[in-house]
Amino acid sequence: MNKLLLIIIFIFSAISCSEQEKPISENFKERGLSSLHAKEFKKDIIRIEENIYVAIGYALANVIMIVGENENVIVDTTGSEEAASIIKEKLDKISSNPVNNIIYTHNHPDHIGGATIFANTLDANIYGQENILYNIDNISTIIRPIIYERSARQFGIPLNKEDIVHQGIGGFLEINAETTTGLLRPNITFDKELSLNIDNISIELAHVPGETDDHLYVYLPDQEAVMVGDNFYRSFANLYAIRGTKYRNPMEWVYSLDKIRSLNAKYLVPSHSRPVIGKDNVYDALTDYRDAIQFVHDQTVRYINKGLLPDEIVARINLPPHLRSSPYLQEFYGSVSSYVRSIFAGYIGWFNGNITSLHPLSAEDKAEKMIELASKKTDLHEAAKLALENGEYQWAMELTDSLIAFNGKDQKARDIKAVAAEKFALTQTASNDYYFYKTVAGELRGDYEVYFKDIKVSAQQLKAIPMKSIMKSLPVNLNAEKTLDINKKVMFKFSDTEDIFILNIRRGIVELGYNEISDADLVVLSNQHEIKEILAGLKNIAQISLALTDGSISIEGGRLEFLKTLGYFTD
Repeated sequence: MNKLLLIIIFIFSAISCSEQEKPISENFKERGLSSLHAKEFKKDIIRIEENIYVAIGYALANVIMIVGENENVIVDTTGSEEAASIIKEKLDKISSNPVNNIIYTHNHPDHIGGATIFANTLDANIYGQENILYNIDNISTIIRPIIYERSARQFGIPLNKEDIVHQGIGGFLEINAETTTGLLRPNITFDKELSLNIDNISIELAHVPGETDDHLYVYLPDQEAVMVGDNFYRSFANLYAIRGTKYRNPMEWVYSLDKIRSLNAKYLVPSHSRPVIGKDNVYDALTDYRDAIQFVHDQTVRYINKGLLPDEIVARINLPPHLRSSPYLQEFYGSVSSYVRSIFAGYIGWFNGNITSLHPLSAEDKAEKMIELASKKTDLHEAAKLALENGEYQWAMELTDSLIAFNGKDQKARDIKAVAAEKFALTQTASNDYYFYKTVAGELRGDYEVYFKDIKVSAQQLKAIPMKSIMKSLPVNLNAEKTLDINKKVMFKFSDTEDIFILNIRRGIVELGYNEISDADLVVLSNQHEIKEILAGLKNIAQISLALTDGSISIEGGRLEFLKTLGYFTD
């Protein structure tokens, strides 16, 4: 626990689909897709409350209708006029009131492409968070060709219909060359919050960035119903879409889920998958969802700080059993491994820290060399040594990487890579690359070690560091393995400030809070500086024990429990 602080369109393409139920391929088990999950998207009009209906299964995204006395409000419109027309026909049988107000939960095309069908007039009120206009106007046009290609692969667009089991968050994607986009541009936008009263229906909109930076929720306080777009659905969150996407900030997503959770809603209505009903069910589902995102984030950052590479981190991170078994966290759409790599890139960038990946061989050159090695059944040590002698330094490093991965203590391979790195450094004109190669060469030989050394700040320097910054560093330093069975709330109160901090240590994660609670398991009373010195590693166990004895720190709930809590943040 000595570490004080850490690193302080979306254009879819698609498939055609008839009105009939989509057939489920018989060999889905071979591919790992779940036929049971496909049933989540059975065509249905679900009645949430007397005036709230959800159309599911007719397109990739749901359509939500809020019924008023004289007019209706639509939340999300699917991705095409064709799909919207089918849904409108069915919703009109429930209420054919005109629609003068449409709310987009975010900018993705499967939510905004059917607005012209639902709107009573083309100048209807179209609501969105203010970032939506930039995303509609820029992202989808700038990188449309590559997103088109990668979306086709992500959604299996060229495949036969019988090969489509489900799309993770929907039965099928309805946008294609045969369909028509019916987008109406948002004409009423807001930054943080917007309160509406439409036909005597109270509606609250709030900015909750998550899957996109323009995400909002729609909350109906009288019905206690919240519509959350794509910030929650029955699948592990899609924190990175392999079709390509901007970085999705995981902790922003967590904070947004906390904001939604604080509504204590009775109904949770996503724009993909079926609703969650009942306050306890909604609260528990949101808690598990946010905990899963935070768990992977915090443990990824923890391992990043230990110097592990993305593949090594992926191999180490699994959701705790209670989250892994949640019906809302199965990897039907998003995946933990993609999330880990996205977090790594988000914090560190594309370079994973292995010098071999700085200037790799082209795929063609590497393939040619691999085929030659295989045909001659060449020993890899000999091949690496020969590459070094021939001045093929990059190839020598790539070969030794395989040997080191197989046996991390293979000093012969490490020595070859060290020489290759030093030689290759001499070919570099960029000082950053030059020194990186040279330094790693010394590490490989064992000449020195480069690792994070705890920097002992002085007591005086510590005063300038806000307590909040120190507290915010704790979650990514939690040793999750020690706390998988722990549920403990620790409240810090100070004699010299009114600040309050809550550490809700909950089965592998730490949720930070800032408001006083009445059910804390431990209450720590002291001055800020005393606690800062402990968390910064300036006090050893004997000094902490003395502070507990002489009254500098007062504990309600047991001194031993306090010491145990400190131990959760050490390896």
